[in-house]
Amino acid sequence: MAINTYQEALDWASLLLAPHQIPIEDAAYVLEVRQNWTPTQRQLHRNDAIDAAVLTQFQADVNRLVQHEPAQYIVGQAPFFGRWFDVSPAVLIPRFETEELVAWVLDDYPTSARGIDVGTGSGVIGLTLLAERPQFEMTLVDVSPAALAVAKRNAAMLEVTPTLRQSDLLTQVPDEPVDFVIANLPYIDRAEMTVMDESTKQFEPELALYAENHGLALFIRLFETVQAYVKPGGHVYLEFGYQQQPALARMIALQLPAALVEFRRDMAGQPRMVKITLD
Repeated sequence: MAINTYQEALDWASLLLAPHQIPIEDAAYVLEVRQNWTPTQRQLHRNDAIDAAVLTQFQADVNRLVQHEPAQYIVGQAPFFGRWFDVSPAVLIPRFETEELVAWVLDDYPTSARGIDVGTGSGVIGLTLLAERPQFEMTLVDVSPAALAVAKRNAAMLEVTPTLRQSDLLTQVPDEPVDFVIANLPYIDRAEMTVMDESTKQFEPELALYAENHGLALFIRLFETVQAYVKPGGHVYLEFGYQQQPALARMIALQLPAALVEFRRDMAGQPRMVKITLD
């Protein structure tokens, strides 16, 4: 088919993507990011003539989408909490649900606080907290040097200054108690791989996705040591899988029996977050 306008380019993309059950929104996303457009701007330009170089890039991007490569990795960027972050296959693509966990911390700490972001990945959690609360002090921790390199780039881009530390959970972090620990740890059971989408299975880092013991292994390890890192009355904020609340509640009761526990549901109504207040 002849492709002369941006809309015709998207129509072409839709024909290629539909047999693979890949939404046209992914193609629209890569086009918008490449052109530095908002969705509204894309609509305003839909009948404009598309430049040959833009079309060539777009077609290459769509062919990568057909292989189930995530749109965010193709363009190297993803939005989170109203800001743009660099992403790469070394880090998870940030999910909108995690914004609710960040908002919970911001509500609890309207002024200054010291915190640790465990398993920071691209840094979206800890860096967003610093960007929203410049008076915060944040330590960003990850076991992956490649992930920390992405977080360092994002910190420079946002002009915030965290402490970055390579560490397996809290093992390499000085035990100077902070106000809160926040973590979006790997929590997927490998048995769930059959129901996951192809882009996640093929391209997102396994290190950041899966955990042993039905996805609970890293929570167990964190609970063994976290009390030494949090001030009395401080908090631990966690994201978890929507089916894990009963098991997580039992673990907390067993490992942190004096803690106060508050679970919350995400925007889809699923139990996905917990705040643990330590004694």
